[in-house]
Parts: sequence; structure tokens; C-alpha cells
Amino acid sequence: MSDSSGAEISQWMVEEALAAHLAPLLERHDVKWRGHGHIYVDYQHDNIYTAHIILTELSANLGVPVQLIRSRLVELGWLNDVRSTLPVRDGVARVIDKLASWESSESEEDDPEANEEYGQD
Repeated sequence: MSDSSGAEISQWMVEEALAAHLAPLLERHDVKWRGHGHIYVDYQHDNIYTAHIILTELSANLGVPVQLIRSRLVELGWLNDVRSTLPVRDGVARVIDKLASWESSESEEDDPEANEEYGQD
């Protein structure tokens, strides 16, 4: 990557510059602000498709990989993709609950008073 490319990449990351490129795309694809981020992606086909098109067009216009644009939009709170957070959050909660129950059962087994009560000395 040349120095000029590096300068271009940093320029597109500036909030105002990115907003100037994003606003016309949001209008063209009839994306409305509903309080969840400019681009909201859930499991609905239309939302997935619209987000894909906008990211692809931004990538082409700015000459930046889609994943970098996606990451910057998420960082700014302009892209909210709940598909990637809900299952992970639920999975983590289940693991934490299991760990907590394992820790509490281990501490009871190691407690000398509990062992005496149940004749396990």
C-alpha cells in the first residue's frame, strides 16, 4: 500500500467525509432513521440486502474494503447488525450461568463444615 493510499484511507474515516458519502445512499435506498442506527440489520431479507448494497457502493466509491467500512460504521453507531450480537450474547450468558453453578457446587464440596454435616469427613 502506498503512502497516498494510506492518506486516502484515513480521509474516508473522518466522520464528516463518511457521512457525505453515506447520506445520498441512504436516501437512494429509502433507509429511514428509526432510532437503531442509520443502517439496521436483523434477519429480514430486505434489511440484509439494503445493508449489503450500501456497503458495496461505499466500498466502490471510496476504494476501501467493505469490512473496513463496516467496522467504521459500527464504531460510529451508524450500522447496527443484531444478527451477530444476539446469539453470542445468549451463548455467553449460558456459559456464565454454568460456570457459576459449577463454582458453587465445588465450594460446597470443599467446605469442611458441610462435609461434617453430611458425614463426609
